[in-house]
Amino acid sequence: MRYTGSMTYKTKRETQARCLPEDWDRLAGDNPYLKRDFLAFVEETEEDYHPVYHMIFGAEGRLDSYFVAFRRRGYNLGMFSPVNLPISVTLIYLPMCVTRSGVVLGELREAVFREIRTIKGFKMVLNLPDGDVDGFAVGLTCSKCILTLRWDSFADYLNSMRSSYRNHYKRILNKSAGLTIRYLEENSAFDDRLYRLYRNVVDRSRVKIETLSKAYFQGSQFRLFAAEYRGEPVGFVQLLENGEELIFEFVGVDYSCNAHIPVYHRMLLEIVDYGLRKGFRTIDFGQTADDTKLKLGCGYTYLYAALHHSNPLVNGICRRFAPFLEYKPLKTRFRVFKEKL
Repeated sequence: MRYTGSMTYKTKRETQARCLPEDWDRLAGDNPYLKRDFLAFVEETEEDYHPVYHMIFGAEGRLDSYFVAFRRRGYNLGMFSPVNLPISVTLIYLPMCVTRSGVVLGELREAVFREIRTIKGFKMVLNLPDGDVDGFAVGLTCSKCILTLRWDSFADYLNSMRSSYRNHYKRILNKSAGLTIRYLEENSAFDDRLYRLYRNVVDRSRVKIETLSKAYFQGSQFRLFAAEYRGEPVGFVQLLENGEELIFEFVGVDYSCNAHIPVYHRMLLEIVDYGLRKGFRTIDFGQTADDTKLKLGCGYTYLYAALHHSNPLVNGICRRFAPFLEYKPLKTRFRVFKEKL
């Protein structure tokens, strides 16, 4: 039994999602990436992923809070700055670059961060909804871009835009008319050609956390479409349907083709069209390429990262320099639509 303030709690750890209690899924709420089946799926597809599931139980034995942690070498702490600062760090994070948090905070919030602080060396909690974390170096991480779908059709969406944006996207549609959008009937059809397109994007990205396996993209829970030019894939998008929310997960692009045909932008417009056709209320467009996604009409939802080191001196340095290392959201306000929505 441990104590935090006036509360007592117990801790337990597991290393396999199949061993987690049923209450785990209940506390996950609408976060599909924290559900036991999904976590087990990632354990199976990602050979280098070795998570530790930390659970916090109240005195009465009921699961109150938890977090998912894994060790990562070579994490670039300076990825949002001009400098490279590779470190070994325990990430409190979900095993793919999505906008969800890897921590669930109940009444024993203080106990969660107390347990995280006991982990030796660097540890970082990513994608927190607020920066209220005592004793940690706190700063903004990549904001997520959310598009609220207020239109009955894709045509209505375009017509609601100011003329400069509407004409821009019509030009993209015209220039990409030679592309064929093909939805995969079976995700087992995700082959080496499509996977190479994903690796193209990973290799060019400055914001890198992990590289997922081909098997991950073959999961049956996803919806995938490919953009093809003259019978060859030049791009793909992976989506996850989550109730009334559509989540844009990952993308692959043939950059040589994209240089003369707007493959990437065409696929983003296809996501909007798909979301409207299928009746989703929101699209989570993720955390990168802000400029492009804000010009689609997305809005920011700010997310925070909390960094701690077990050495008080190092931790103090981290707290001092956090403002220089944090993510800098775009300040430009894009007036995409004719009326304020």
